[in-house]
Amino acid sequence: MKLGFGWKSWVFMGVAVVLAGVALGQMLVEAPEPENALPVGPAAPDFALDSPDGSVIRLSDNKDRVVLINFWATWCVPCLYELPHIQKLHERYRNKGLTVLAISSDFDRARVEPFIRKYGYTFPVLFADPGVQSDYDVRSIPTTYLVDRKGRLRFAQTGYGPDTEAELDWALEQLLGR
Repeated sequence: MKLGFGWKSWVFMGVAVVLAGVALGQMLVEAPEPENALPVGPAAPDFALDSPDGSVIRLSDNKDRVVLINFWATWCVPCLYELPHIQKLHERYRNKGLTVLAISSDFDRARVEPFIRKYGYTFPVLFADPGVQSDYDVRSIPTTYLVDRKGRLRFAQTGYGPDTEAELDWALEQLLGR
């Protein structure tokens, strides 16, 4: 009685091992990250910007808070859709550790305060300068960043589309610990 495998058996087992390895590799590559796995980026560039009332607000004044930074403009149509949602986030989470800093890219600063009043926005509004826009690599608006409680960039989003609000909400809830 012969105990052993013929060459066909060895080929079959070899193919089975390779296919199992490929399947395992795909599972590892395609495995989703844990739901709370926002990437940790570099320290957010600090800034000191003027507000419509003449005060200066610094990012570094918001230590131990999650900061939503939104670059927008009064003439930006997608911003008109996004800003009401940012207002809702401001109202919902300001007492739970969120600071919203809406940075206007308008060249005509005189348009900003009437716009804010007209729509009833209550979050802090600041005026952008070219240095801050460069530091944050703002190439189009709206552009939104989330900064964690340790001052690190954790989320970036450009534009406004069907999933924008849900993605921002999810990322914000991860950082606020909801």
